[in-house]
Amino acid sequence: MDANEYAGRTELLKTRLYRTAYLYLNNEHAALEAVDEAVYQGLRSVRKLRRPEYFNTWLTSILIHTCQKEFRRRKRETLAETLPETRCMKK
Repeated sequence: MDANEYAGRTELLKTRLYRTAYLYLNNEHAALEAVDEAVYQGLRSVRKLRRPEYFNTWLTSILIHTCQKEFRRRKRETLAETLPETRCMKK
């Protein structure tokens, strides 16, 4: 699959990908970033796609992994913000 075909196929999927990302992240900006990241990661690894007939499923899987990674990052940030700051005390 060449870059033009990849671009065409991803353009057709972007609305569905966005909806999936929004369901995971519940944030418009984060969902748009996740879609962009998934499309980029897909482009980088499109040569590894063995069965082009599963392109939609393959790219959706990349998106879901991207969303899960972002969700975990956001969870860590939220947890870090809620924990009280600890300071080392010298004796």
